[in-house]
Amino acid sequence: SFSSLWCQRCFVVGNGHSIHGQRFGKMIDSHHVTIRLNDAPVKQHKKEVGERTSIHLFFPELALPNPLENNDNDTLMVFVPFKPPDFLWLREVLLKTRSKVRCGVLATFWNRNISQLWILNPYIACEAMYQLLRLNVSSRRYATVGIIALNLALHMCQEVNIAGFGYPGNHDNTTPIHYYDTSCSWKEELFQPNITTERNRLLKIIELGVIADIASPSFQSQNS
Repeated sequence: SFSSLWCQRCFVVGNGHSIHGQRFGKMIDSHHVTIRLNDAPVKQHKKEVGERTSIHLFFPELALPNPLENNDNDTLMVFVPFKPPDFLWLREVLLKTRSKVRCGVLATFWNRNISQLWILNPYIACEAMYQLLRLNVSSRRYATVGIIALNLALHMCQEVNIAGFGYPGNHDNTTPIHYYDTSCSWKEELFQPNITTERNRLLKIIELGVIADIASPSFQSQNS
């Protein structure tokens, strides 16, 4: 449970390609709490991203098909709802039904592990979107689950470190988006993240010393 998580040092592992080829695994696993995101695989990338997972945040359409393969037995699976279809997915899981809702494919898993399914307090997501990123409510833009996870970590922990944040620019069609695949384009969705705003706000809070990016040269020089 969340109450059992004692956290002085927390690590939020982003899914960005910038972490590909890095050997941050042991450093990431040394933190008290490790937060991972969406459908990012772990076991095949242990040297890069570690293997311990305390909290796994996910949007339903980007949840792992079989979470047990990439999480610990005591990992808290935290569902992040913010749009109407998300709650249809949740209803399917809780009622053990299988309608034609697009995101209802995980019902079998949750039938066995319903006690590990948590729902993120909507305030954490709203705060990330409308206070941290200052998005316009009518813009149909949203925060990535990474920024939401970062906001959760800031509420929980004294020290927050990150890696794997940041995505290629809008006109970069050659750099993969994620560390675990070669896709170079975003899926077409009704709601899209505001990558530019996220990048700028992230750089600002790193500059202010609120969090640290372990991939940055300044962090590595201080800890070498």
